[in-house]
Amino acid sequence: MTQLDQLKLSGQLPSPRGVALAVLELSRRDNATLGEIARVVQTDPALSGRLIKLANSASHIARPVVSVQEAVVRQGMSTVRQLALGFSLLDQFRNGACTAFDYQEYWSHSLLMALSLQALGARVHVAAADELFICGLLAQVGRLALATAYPAEYDAVLHAHRTDPSKSLITLERSRLEIDHIELGIVMMTDWGMPRVFTIPLAHYQDPEYTSFPHDSRANSLMLMLRLSHRLADLALGSADGRMQLAREWMTLATELDLPPENAGSFIDEVIAQWHDWGALLKIPTSVLPPFAEISHGSAEASDDEAPLRIVVADGNAFTRRKIMALLVEDSGHVVYPADNGNSALALAMEVLPHVIIAHINLPLLDGLELCQALRATDEGRRMHILLMSDEHAEDQLARAYEAGADGYAHSALSAKSLRTRLCAAQRLLQLQNAWERDRAQLRQIAAELAVANRRLANAALTDALTGLPNRRSAMDQLEQAWSAAARADTPLAVMVVDIDHFKHINDTHGHALGDKVLREAANALRASSRREDSVCRIGGEEFLVICPNTDLAAAMQSAERLRATLSARRIAVGEAECTITASIGVAVREYDTADIDGLVSAADQALYAAKEAGRNQVCTQRRRPVAVEAP
Repeated sequence: MTQLDQLKLSGQLPSPRGVALAVLELSRRDNATLGEIARVVQTDPALSGRLIKLANSASHIARPVVSVQEAVVRQGMSTVRQLALGFSLLDQFRNGACTAFDYQEYWSHSLLMALSLQALGARVHVAAADELFICGLLAQVGRLALATAYPAEYDAVLHAHRTDPSKSLITLERSRLEIDHIELGIVMMTDWGMPRVFTIPLAHYQDPEYTSFPHDSRANSLMLMLRLSHRLADLALGSADGRMQLAREWMTLATELDLPPENAGSFIDEVIAQWHDWGALLKIPTSVLPPFAEISHGSAEASDDEAPLRIVVADGNAFTRRKIMALLVEDSGHVVYPADNGNSALALAMEVLPHVIIAHINLPLLDGLELCQALRATDEGRRMHILLMSDEHAEDQLARAYEAGADGYAHSALSAKSLRTRLCAAQRLLQLQNAWERDRAQLRQIAAELAVANRRLANAALTDALTGLPNRRSAMDQLEQAWSAAARADTPLAVMVVDIDHFKHINDTHGHALGDKVLREAANALRASSRREDSVCRIGGEEFLVICPNTDLAAAMQSAERLRATLSARRIAVGEAECTITASIGVAVREYDTADIDGLVSAADQALYAAKEAGRNQVCTQRRRPVAVEAP
């Protein structure tokens, strides 16, 4: 028996539990429906919220997803199964016995991979956004499995890798454990139902030499997307010293997916912002990063006039080039890069992203004017200070230099003092750019805080402050959605209007403080005794609305009777005495001649009046008479 077979039989591998396990088992049934999946998901509030958030972040539809049912329908059974599994593993394995394995960093890295892969999927359409999210979240699950199954042995593997990074982690895993995290992860994901379209690229993306997929194939695109996502996660969680190099590698790799370098900054900054947002939701630590433009240009902390500059000197005359370089490095900390022709100067500029380019107007291959125009055609080149030089000082050349986009024009025989003076403009430009980037970062922070505040306000606008239940506005929105779903699927829909009996008397006799307590107790009782798929809302005063999807009249009446009995069993202390809560409930179902949600609620209201006329503490339907229902 192989090591892999032993692991699969041992029960030591990470596996889903609770609701995720129920979703996994249910989805394997041939006759399983999305409605059944949604009802199971609704039993886990945390999973429900995460699925709704993911459905909204992956959707380009203007109307947001607000219900688990709709989130499940949009994402599909297979995707919901994988998402439930991934979130279940996250909740179970935030810590573990392998001391060298950083569980929090692992999940932070995996989350950023998931969000990056999802965002790339919006630009390279190879799979659904939700599928890409779970693919990124589980891409490294083999490492978690080894840390869980072999905590002591894997601890030694990780220590050996940190001691000698030249030895690959996969080689060390195989030599000590007879299996590596890639092979184990692919087996686990296959067992969980991950499609081959994802597992094949997942098996090869960590090998930079693997190029067997056709260039224009879906598998190749997915492999490149996985490499980009992994590189971005490495950049975000790595040391600040290595970020510039990783950023350049990322931009180079991104061109293979036809992602232009000028879009890299906004793309990565958006993904990092989502990472912070999701990290707060999932309680996963994230890193604070400067804007990508600052990372790719290097640290811009220096603010004095003598801050060192990166300078490219391009001149086909070796003597003139060395002379200018000597002037630049004398009494300064400038980093100078030489180039002997226009093509090499352009390539060097795109590689090192200099602050200043000093180029002779008569460069070989690509002259100074053409070099200037080529640089100004890129976002990065527009940030550079370009000084063109010439052996002559003709006015027509001066005009052409500025028309090409040069910032300055000088004679090639300029002195050290003249050169330092001209670099002052470059220093000021750098300071302005740094200040602008800091302002942008501050504005992004303000925007993020405003977005959080707006979400809280939006939630408050849909929530009853006293009971914590959805308010009337939210109730009508939910009922509209339930009505539409029932109409599409031709399924029944019922509502209940619940009214606390003699509430005015309670307020008048015992005061509003006790009245508020009665409402809170009633809300808690209704919430606790209603079915999982039902939605309980407070629609005003002492009235509550219960929305019951996929429920016929008989089931609604039985559920209403259970709610009535639960309320009547409640006792509230009033000084040394006790107060009893009773309620009258009107029930209505969607009939073929019910015009709209207003008609449905009106029918339930009429049934409520009938219950009050019959003596209160009753359940009535829209037939305007009490209905005898057996206690559940």
